[in-house]
Formats: sequence, structure tokens, C-alpha cells
Amino acid sequence: MQITTTQSSLIPLYRQLMISTLIALLAVVAYFILPERATQVLPDPHTETHLFFDNQNGGSTRAEWVDKDSYSFKCIAANGGIAAPYCGMNIHFGQASASENYLHYQRMELKINYRGDNQRLRLKMYSFRPAQMNEKFRETMTGQEISILASETSQLIVMENYGLGRNEGVTATPLSPLENTTNNAPNTLDISIDLVPPITPGEQLIQLESIVIYNALLPADTWYLAVAVLWLVSNLLFIARHLILQERRIRNDSQRLSSLAHYSEDLIQESQHYKLLSSTDALTGALNRNGFAAEMSQFAPDGRLSANTSLMIIDLDNFKRINDSRGHDAGDVVLRETAQIIHKNTRATDRFIRWGGEEFVLLSDNTNTQPALLLAEKIRAAVELNCIKFHDEEITVTISIGLGVARAQENFDALFNRTDQALYKAKHMGRNCIVLSENHTQEKSQTD
Repeated sequence: MQITTTQSSLIPLYRQLMISTLIALLAVVAYFILPERATQVLPDPHTETHLFFDNQNGGSTRAEWVDKDSYSFKCIAANGGIAAPYCGMNIHFGQASASENYLHYQRMELKINYRGDNQRLRLKMYSFRPAQMNEKFRETMTGQEISILASETSQLIVMENYGLGRNEGVTATPLSPLENTTNNAPNTLDISIDLVPPITPGEQLIQLESIVIYNALLPADTWYLAVAVLWLVSNLLFIARHLILQERRIRNDSQRLSSLAHYSEDLIQESQHYKLLSSTDALTGALNRNGFAAEMSQFAPDGRLSANTSLMIIDLDNFKRINDSRGHDAGDVVLRETAQIIHKNTRATDRFIRWGGEEFVLLSDNTNTQPALLLAEKIRAAVELNCIKFHDEEITVTISIGLGVARAQENFDALFNRTDQALYKAKHMGRNCIVLSENHTQEKSQTD
């Protein structure tokens, strides 16, 4: 199957579109292998910490600092007390972390050191920000509660996608919807860790050693939007570039075709010029023998002439004397102006040929003896009356004419031979005359 020029010009565009689409698909898949951005939440030297325990409200559980700077404390619980005992530590970040949203993460790593007999620990994360929708409330709270088996604290605790952790003993519950708000007001963050009731009596040591959260370098929607925009822009650029190249190619092709058209016209004109040069005599403008042969191939393909085709052989009288006495330049002027006079007195259908030297031939079809004699006399008289100027001299020229009229189916060579004999007689009869060939009544026209 052949491919057209238009189709072949579209192949690079299709290739670029396919490549850009493939790159876009790879970029979409690449999002899942992008490196993560790690943010260390704890330890943080700019936090405020305090302990909370039920002994302050009539309970039997109290808390003491072991090392406040390293978030290490101990809970001392006794039997009895209130129905819902509590003991824990609260870490307040204030507005120093207003630019961070720790509640939205892909993965969280917790390092908790615990020594005690309680079954579970609990980690809570709260984000406070001013209320927007309801003026009755001064602030809103969103957060997450993470329940951890005490037995899991011996290893790094990993939380993924809001509670879907690798550790079976870790569960997470959102305290309220974790909405992505666009509120630019500063928010505050609190993190607390405590014992999950029922609290086992005795002394229990708790240290929140570190919290690290991991997120993608870019949000998924931002990444996919960027990929889509880049893919669309690149394709538009490819198409625009293709259109520009096509327009430029069309313009170049148009210019090339125009140049070829002009070149073709020049070749035609040059061909016609050389054809004219090959078929005409450069000096006189009359047909030469090659040109006459081409004419004869159309006029008489088999070489046989129709009846009443007349032939004149015209010869300039004493032309050698002009060349010898005045030079060849004068001879050329005489030939050229004599040929012009003869040509002016012929008809459009006549064929005027320079046969050689100072000899010319005039072939006329549909011309019997009487019109041929009248035409020959007209030409002879016009040449005789013409005065040719060469430099400061005037040259008078006469011609001798042999005339023959073809018989039916007579070939050109036979007619030419008869007419040439008539010219020979005209030369011997004193020149400047017309002699009709044999096989016709001989007629002679002489000047007075």
C-alpha cells in the first residue's frame, strides 16, 4: 500500500503524540515510586508539655516527670478511686506549626518506650482552628485517636493511611472528619498519650520518644493535574509546530512549483528559440533547408505536389561583384534587405526559403501560371525599385527568377530541376527577368 505525501508528513506528528502519551502514562505510574517527604513531629524543642491525672480530681492515679525534655513520665496507680481513671501527658505545639497539617499523612512512625502492666496505650492528635461556619463556637477541632497494644511498644509502630497499620495491635479512629480546609487562620496542634482504662495498679513508665510522618512530595491531585497539563501543552506545541512546518513546506513547495513553472516557460521559449534558429536563416529570417524540409513533411508527406503549385527560384544578379567591391558586410545588408522586400510581397501561405548564398526559393500552393507570373513580376519590380543604403553609398539590386508550376503528382525534385533550368536561362537572357520553365509556354518579362 502506497503512502501519500500528506500521510507521510503526519507520521512524525503521530510518533510525537504517541511518545508524549507514553511519557504521561509513565509519569502517572511514577507517582507511586516518588520518594517520600519525612517530617519529624517529635522531639520538638518549641513545645509545651504538662501531665494530666485523675488524682487532681479525687482519683487514685497520679503522674510524675521522669525527664520532661525527653517526654518521659510515670503513672502511679492504686486500687479504688474514680470509675474512669486517667493518667497521661499532653504536648502543645501552639501556632509554631500552623503551616503543617500533621493530621493528613500517608504514613506515621511512632517510637514509644513503655514499661508496665497496662494492656493498652492511647495516642491522640488534635488540630484546633477558628470556626468558620458557626459563629457560636470560637474554634473547631479535628483529630485522630490511636489505640496501641502495650506489647507492640517494643518495636517501631507504623501507621498507614489513617489507621491501616502493619501492627495488628494498632487501631486508629478519627474523632471528627479530617477535612482539607482552605482556612488561612493559624491552627494549633496538641498530642497526648495516656493509659487506656482500666488502668492496672502499680508504677508504669511511658516515654514518647519520636513521631515521624511521611507524605508524598506532591499531593496526588497536584501531580496528576501537572501531568495532564504538561501532556496537553506538549501535544498542542507538537500540533502547532507541525502546522507551522506544514505551512512552511506548502509555501516552499508553492515557490518551488512557481520557479519550476517559470523555468519550464523559459525552457519552452528557449526550445522554440533554438527550434527557430535551426529552421530559419539567422541573417534573412527566411526558412533554411532544414526548416523547409519540416514544412514539406507536412505539406507533401510523400514528396508529391498538387497541381498548380508554383515554385520560384530567385537569384540576386551580380552579387559576387558587390561582395568583392564593397565587402561582405555590404553583401549581408543587401541579402537581408532584399529578403525583407521579397517577404513583404509574399502571401501568408507562401513558403520563403534561403536556399543558399544569394539564392532564395518561394513555394506557393494553389497558384497556377498566370497568378504566379504576376507575383514574380511584383517581387522583381519591388527589388529593382528599392535603393539599399550602406554607409554613404546607395546600392541598386536586381534579381533573376526561374518559375515553374507543378503538374499533378509531380514530385518536388522534378519541379525544382525544371525551375532551376528556367533560372539558368534567365541569367543567360541578361538577368533581371522571369523565365517560365519548359513544358509551359515560355514567357519572358524584362524591365524596360
